Amino acid sequence: MTRLIFWALIGWLLVVGLRKLVAGGAAGTRAATPPASEDMVRCVSCGLNLPKSEAVPMEGAWACCAAHARRPAAQP
Repeated sequence: MTRLIFWALIGWLLVVGLRKLVAGGAAGTRAATPPASEDMVRCVSCGLNLPKSEAVPMEGAWACCAAHARRPAAQP
């Protein structure tokens, strides 16, 4: 009976250890930091909000694409 309990305990420890290994390692590891936020700009032609890195710069304004950069700004 003692051997059965011993082997059951060893099996349980193996299962728990493998679950931790598959789930991302030992406890206490830090999660990845979220990406840094980016400034958003508004297209002067259609009003679409988009990240500054994806926008087309104009004279003091931003456009969402080259076609909208060529069009005149929308009037409110």
